[in-house]
Amino acid sequence: MKSDKTTTIMNNVKTLTKLTADATLSEIATVNGEAKELLASIGLNPLDHQDETLRSVCQQKKWSEEEVLKWVKRHANGDSEKLPDGNGKSIPTSGESLLDWVEYLEEQFLNPINNLLKEINENFPRVQKIHGNQYNWLKNMQWYYDKFSEGLRMYYQFEQQKFFPAVKTLANGRSTSIKHGSIQKLKRCLTIAERDQKRLSRLLKTIRRKGNDFESPDLACSTLCIMNENFKALEEKLTEQFKFEDQRLIPRIMKELKNKS
Repeated sequence: MKSDKTTTIMNNVKTLTKLTADATLSEIATVNGEAKELLASIGLNPLDHQDETLRSVCQQKKWSEEEVLKWVKRHANGDSEKLPDGNGKSIPTSGESLLDWVEYLEEQFLNPINNLLKEINENFPRVQKIHGNQYNWLKNMQWYYDKFSEGLRMYYQFEQQKFFPAVKTLANGRSTSIKHGSIQKLKRCLTIAERDQKRLSRLLKTIRRKGNDFESPDLACSTLCIMNENFKALEEKLTEQFKFEDQRLIPRIMKELKNKS
């Protein structure tokens, strides 16, 4: 039986999904607290526009109300597409299988970060076209972002094709059945993961520094404001992922290796 809290969240998501751009900002904020925060993050504080519709406020700012509403619906309460089918996974405990740890990592980090990266990749060309000559920092961050985006893509490819399969081999095998080569392969994966995490973290810090600290100018379009908020969300989520891998997953793997060596 679902808790009252879960039922409330599910109802809120359903209500938010049905809202149109003709809803007032106050109505949007009432049905979903995270939607309120998302609107405020791009300069549409519901307290300042309580009785104004999203459409009217966006028209005043020459923004796309449909773009804003789509973004809010996508990101309010995490991934609103998944909430009705099941709540987010809890952090695995030390007693759970490494298979659960890998599944948690994919669902809580890789999937949402890939979605954010996809959105940023879609928005960046449009932002460059509109504001590229107006804000030089967009050009300054472009090369570093391209390098980061490709590096993160390759890191996730490495995790899914090499690192995670090696972890699963460790989780499924008994101490007598795990070959020396498999253990060495996993140890090499841990070394690569540590190296790539540091490189990607440095690149992301450089992007923030080159990219106006992910802050949008007063007259920025909705696409730029949304892109900057997605950058902030990506940075926060990726930092959480690396922390989870460094402080929880890797020590758990090392413990398993010790037990089966």
